[in-house]
Amino acid sequence: MAQYDLYEADDKMIADMLVNDLILGWVNGKYEIGPRALGNHSILAAPFRKCTRTRLNQIKHREQFRPIAPVCLEEDAAQWFGCDHTSPHMLYAYRATTDALAAVIHVNKTARIQTVSSVTNRNMYELLLEFKARTGYGVLCNTSLNFNGRGFINKIGDLSLYVIKHNLDGFVVDGRSYILKSSSRYQTYLSMSKAIAGRNVTPFAQ
Repeated sequence: MAQYDLYEADDKMIADMLVNDLILGWVNGKYEIGPRALGNHSILAAPFRKCTRTRLNQIKHREQFRPIAPVCLEEDAAQWFGCDHTSPHMLYAYRATTDALAAVIHVNKTARIQTVSSVTNRNMYELLLEFKARTGYGVLCNTSLNFNGRGFINKIGDLSLYVIKHNLDGFVVDGRSYILKSSSRYQTYLSMSKAIAGRNVTPFAQ
């Protein structure tokens, strides 16, 4: 039986975990239909390291040449990707203006971005703001949260199974964060971070 530490969802803590290289499932709002994640049923990670892209493609059981797309604050899209208009549906590729976002920049220096505003996806927008406050970049890796060939994950038991089977570090759903106690990255985060000091932690068995 996998055990989780259970928290009330907190963008500050989630952003801290992402900064410390945890990879998290993110379930928020309505289902998404189509070949791309748009911030409601996603796998999120920090965008800075090539090894993160490698790990995400391993999680997704995909070839390593496959790119990982970024979700970006709408107001930052021009600075990092030369995109001077909204791009909410991840339909167009733009040339990156920095090498710092190695996990989301393809070999040809482009990225197929999704822009997010407080209107289009408030929860994702607020998480990106917290991530930017810590790193200077309002950008995250964003790839679809689903079983290969099986479509939607629509039960928390299936979500937990996915996290365990595919070696994520936890997931966020329905206002709560479930973080795997067995995750070495999480344990490192706990030992290094003071961000959770004073919070109530309740073990959750799945």
